[in-house]
Amino acid sequence: MKELDQIIYSILRKNGKEDIIEKIDQEKNVYPFGRENRMLAYLLSLGAITFDQYEKISEDYARRNKYLDLFELFPRTFGQTWGEAHIRQLFPDFIQATKENLANAYPDFDGEFDLWLDGIRVEVKACRANSTKAKGSLASRAFLHREAVEEEFKYHFQQLKPSCCDVFIWIGVCRDALLYWVLTSAELVETGKLGSQHRNEQTGSGAKVFEGQVFMTEEDLRPFQVEETDVLDCVRAKGHR
Repeated sequence: MKELDQIIYSILRKNGKEDIIEKIDQEKNVYPFGRENRMLAYLLSLGAITFDQYEKISEDYARRNKYLDLFELFPRTFGQTWGEAHIRQLFPDFIQATKENLANAYPDFDGEFDLWLDGIRVEVKACRANSTKAKGSLASRAFLHREAVEEEFKYHFQQLKPSCCDVFIWIGVCRDALLYWVLTSAELVETGKLGSQHRNEQTGSGAKVFEGQVFMTEEDLRPFQVEETDVLDCVRAKGHR
């Protein structure tokens, strides 16, 4: 939001009245009538900007924040649905792991992984990069990629069960970028970053199916980073080692 605020306030300082600007700043945000929308409406009413200029500001903002809508998804929708669907949309070779789809290839399937690729069991996880210091909605705290790097943001991937899959695809989501990391279950364990999630006695330390979590910076994850176009080939290569 910083760039948008700078644009709006640079125009307001030249054209707006301080008392009205202050009033708009203090009003409660109620979707879809947020502070920025009210400021722009005020500028339009003053004739300080034209509708064409308003559209240009809107288009530029959308281009700089093309993944901002992902920060508005409910956690369950984002965590359990979006990442898997996104990978399948990019690479139709991945098969959604269901009992029906894997009846012949993997008859013992019991929901323990997300995708299937030529005998490779694949689990997809995603994490949104956002400020943990600021207040407000997740979307209002969303990081640009450069901000996530500057803040050394730690991506949090949870409910990780290395014994149940061969390869992980992790997706880091910033307002302006998607980052991809591909690693095997063995590589995950070798990082030394996998900690217990303590969900219950069946998945904690010493359990047959250990379920853990990691907090890792982009620097920690660099050895596993791949370009979007290379995700499929990397999964195949690592899964067939």
